[in-house]
Amino acid sequence: MNWIVFIYKLPSKPTKYRAYVWREIKKYGALYLQDGVCIVPDTDDVQLFIGVLAEKVVEFGGQEFTFHSTTFSKEKDAEMVQQFNETRDAEYRELNPALERMLETLEEEEEWEFSPAQALKVRDDFRKLQRSFQAIEARDYFESESGRRLRLQIDQCRKLLNQRFP
Repeated sequence: MNWIVFIYKLPSKPTKYRAYVWREIKKYGALYLQDGVCIVPDTDDVQLFIGVLAEKVVEFGGQEFTFHSTTFSKEKDAEMVQQFNETRDAEYRELNPALERMLETLEEEEEWEFSPAQALKVRDDFRKLQRSFQAIEARDYFESESGRRLRLQIDQCRKLLNQRFP
């Protein structure tokens, strides 16, 4: 398996630069091996992202080093994949309570009439939930089992919404 190892160092001030880099790395789902050292699967999208981020680090007065690695053993690759999946699973779990509440509302309240404002709120809540799911799914490089299960629940919720609010 091919990996990208991204190493960076930023000045301690201003802290907004460190926060920016951390948020961007989190958005792409990189795993930190230690402070300032992350790893991501080597894909075209990720290469582009790392290239842009490396330019930002230099622009912010820092240093960066990017390496492409194929040196891990199969066991180490499996361990890294498991770590990526565990991280994504935790993110998916955060969405479960909101999705379960929405499904319960749509399944149990069949006789209940939604006002137009309530229907709009339910649809808006679903869109927010779906955007959150899609953001996690975009960095779910190894298609974790939790992601597959949650996708089925979201599809079920979408069908119920379309039935309730054609």
